[in-house]
Amino acid sequence: MRRLLTVGAATASTVVALLPGIPPAGAAPTTAAQVNHGARYVDPLIGSSKGGNTFPGASLPFGMIAWSPTSTAGDQTNTAAAGGYSYDTTRLRGFSLTHLNGTGCHPGAAGDIPIMPYAGSVDSSPSADTKDAKYAANFSHEEEKAEPGRYQVKLDNDVTTDLAVSTRAGVADFTFPRDRPANLLFRVSNSLNGSEDAHIEMDSAHRKVTGWVETGAFCGRRANGGTNNRKSYYRLYFSAAFDRAFSATGTWHDDRLSPGSTRADGGEGYATGADRAGRGSGGYVSFDTEHDDDVRMRVGISYVSLAGAEANLRGEIPRNADVPEVAASGQRAWDRALSGVKVSGGTEDRRTVFYTALYHAFQQPNVISDRDGRYPGMDRRVHALARGQKAQYGNFSGWDQYRAHVQLLALLQPRVAGDFAQSLYHFAQQNKGVWDRWVHISGATHVMTGDPSAATLATLYAMGVRDFDVRGAFDSLYRQATVPAPDQLSDAGCPGQCVSARPNLTQYTALGYAPHDTCHCWGGAAETLEGSVADAALAQWARMLGRDEQYRANAAPTGSTSSIPPRHPTPVTSRHARPTAPG
Repeated sequence: MRRLLTVGAATASTVVALLPGIPPAGAAPTTAAQVNHGARYVDPLIGSSKGGNTFPGASLPFGMIAWSPTSTAGDQTNTAAAGGYSYDTTRLRGFSLTHLNGTGCHPGAAGDIPIMPYAGSVDSSPSADTKDAKYAANFSHEEEKAEPGRYQVKLDNDVTTDLAVSTRAGVADFTFPRDRPANLLFRVSNSLNGSEDAHIEMDSAHRKVTGWVETGAFCGRRANGGTNNRKSYYRLYFSAAFDRAFSATGTWHDDRLSPGSTRADGGEGYATGADRAGRGSGGYVSFDTEHDDDVRMRVGISYVSLAGAEANLRGEIPRNADVPEVAASGQRAWDRALSGVKVSGGTEDRRTVFYTALYHAFQQPNVISDRDGRYPGMDRRVHALARGQKAQYGNFSGWDQYRAHVQLLALLQPRVAGDFAQSLYHFAQQNKGVWDRWVHISGATHVMTGDPSAATLATLYAMGVRDFDVRGAFDSLYRQATVPAPDQLSDAGCPGQCVSARPNLTQYTALGYAPHDTCHCWGGAAETLEGSVADAALAQWARMLGRDEQYRANAAPTGSTSSIPPRHPTPVTSRHARPTAPG
């Protein structure tokens, strides 16, 4: 591969020639035509098998909603893959509104509010269908199509589902067979890892279905973390509006079906297998499709409130918008995002591999703030964006992302990178100064090891990202790295989800390494390596800021004094000096 990289003050553009062989020094760049519409080369199904843990459904760059199918292998409390979808399992139990890309535990998290089109009589509780034998359906990949911002599939029950999304909302067309009952099941409690509570209401007069799920439990099945990670830390609200009247409604709770009911509550808990199977709540709406077999639904979501979900829907999906219109807008959004890298030459397959990888890199972090700028904090309170901040982002897989992903964001999406840094700082402020290693939505999960935020923000700053509270963030991270926290000796959640951000910092600082037997961490060697990376990153950041004392303290080995002179400080532009209205 031959690469030409040009980085500007606020944008980054890359030209990549996908040609075999290495050209001689000084060779002229290729003259092959460049790709101007990268979205057409993306195949969202790539990575959805053999442990890739991606999802093929509709999403936008860094979007809040990710509307994608949930597979089932015959266990209502489990899925066929970590992210909820497995290419090799051709049976679905719904289309969920949220997903995580690339989770490394099974199941990972999210998969909230599965909505299942069902062609048949609802005469028993879907929660009682513990093997997904009745209220699920098979499909073939010949009847499936996935593209950026849109997903379509025809199930073996003869229902065709067509989905398209904006950042915080979506629109769906469900086409039912005319000779059978037509229903949509809202399985509000059936998130991938279960739920603490859930709620649904049907409003026939206004053709609306609304509700929420209280959930969390990142990696809820994993043994290392135990009960410590089976907890709630966010609530997702939804509001769905229909283009036609309901012919019937009903709800269920556990094994009890209530035809005609319009309201239900109840979670599944966070257990697995038989300890959770058969629990939960939801509701269904029915339609008369004898003369019109198409049902259009628009849905908005919010992590703040039901009013927020409805405002997001009104602001992003017009009342008369259809799936092709929203899908075309989504494809344009993906073309803009992917245009930061231009490729030329090569084969169709190689361009598909390249742009699909870039597409997956832009699946996270994810917007969690509403259109009005409000978002849920790590303290479970509602907060507003900082001045100049366009969005609050969640889903920070720190140990994974600081090595390569944040560098790509800094090059290609510097504005997102700046807001991402500010978002992590907000979370730390709301979490008693603790920068959590793996932030899911706005929840502290403590997953993995080390102090990845230090390397992340230092890297962003070194690569020219300045659009965040630089001094406040540095001071907070430096304090975490040097002042032992009250929980530094806690073993809660260990080994995989140790609650302390800097385990046994007192001993680590004194010795210069983390002894395995007393580190209160995942592992002494790993913690030593990760702590060293974080300390080195803070030292270099301090040097760029002209913080001589902090640079020397972190750059010098334990017990020695550094004689390396500080670099001339880099000017800092504070986010708070530039007022900009939230977008």
